[in-house]
Amino acid sequence: MSVTSIAVTGAAGALGTRVLDVLAGEDDVTRLVAIDRRPFTHASDKVSTIIVDLMTDEVATALLGCDSVVHLAEGAGRVQDHNIAEDMLSRLLDGAEAAGCHHLVLLSSAMVYGALPNNPVPLTEANHPGANDDLAFVKAKKGMESLASTWAAGGRTVATLRPTTALSDRGISWVARTMRDATRVRSDQVDPPVQFLHYDDLASAVAIASLSELTGKYNVAPDGWIGSEAFHDLVGPQFRVPVAVTDAVLGAGRRLGIRPTPTGVEPYVRNPWVVSNDKLKAAGWRPAYTNEEAYVLGTDAPLWVLPPQRRQEAALAAAALGLGVIAAAGATLGRKLLR
Repeated sequence: MSVTSIAVTGAAGALGTRVLDVLAGEDDVTRLVAIDRRPFTHASDKVSTIIVDLMTDEVATALLGCDSVVHLAEGAGRVQDHNIAEDMLSRLLDGAEAAGCHHLVLLSSAMVYGALPNNPVPLTEANHPGANDDLAFVKAKKGMESLASTWAAGGRTVATLRPTTALSDRGISWVARTMRDATRVRSDQVDPPVQFLHYDDLASAVAIASLSELTGKYNVAPDGWIGSEAFHDLVGPQFRVPVAVTDAVLGAGRRLGIRPTPTGVEPYVRNPWVVSNDKLKAAGWRPAYTNEEAYVLGTDAPLWVLPPQRRQEAALAAAALGLGVIAAAGATLGRKLLR
């Protein structure tokens, strides 16, 4: 069955706009319905923009005539609440069924595999989702995958994409932002291998999944990964502290609201969860960026590329900040012990 009319939720976001750009350039695509709760515009005359809040508004009318729907909507705050995320998808699926859409592209995450010490490197689609349900984001993605599978059982098809940490020069994903915040003070243990996916490559994966009506689970990642030593070379010198101190800092941040990281993110900082992209490449997808290129483009200028004086100033400031964080964490632990 040919896909010529496609709806995209979350179309005004950093990923959604890229997906629209890619799909609008395809000759086979005759119509794109761009759905978001924010007002926005797109240059292509193939694109019709519709303001819809998936939590409150009727969805089916917006999806009429669409062959496929791409679900990218992840509003701020909603992504961390599994009940809200699942409710949004459930309403979308009901609308898609009523409108006669027969294909769904669901944006999940490679984090659903769990971050376990004994994870194979790399994980493939043959590996089942693992533990780490303490992280609400992962719980939400697993619940969404389950809803989509149930919807597909009614004679429809679903392509579930599981991207690794995604970022670019024009924005970063919730996963990238969370991992960045969780590693501002790094532990002294050996770092696991890591992957970084450019948003442009994720957008092209979404487009292929929709245009080709892919079915099943697909990891989305660059070729290979960055090992511990190579990552150290990439990011330059880092301030390191014992694991107990990083746990105290993360806990204090949550209690005090100072750059709080979500509960359950620690295993993803310490254990491997890199994935293979072989299955998606077999479907015709090719990444344009390496892990290293995506990381450099999606992060601030690393310390070692600054002029010598600025580098020294930054290093001293980082050391002072680190010592201050350790002192604050120690004081917090001391007060707890004295209670």
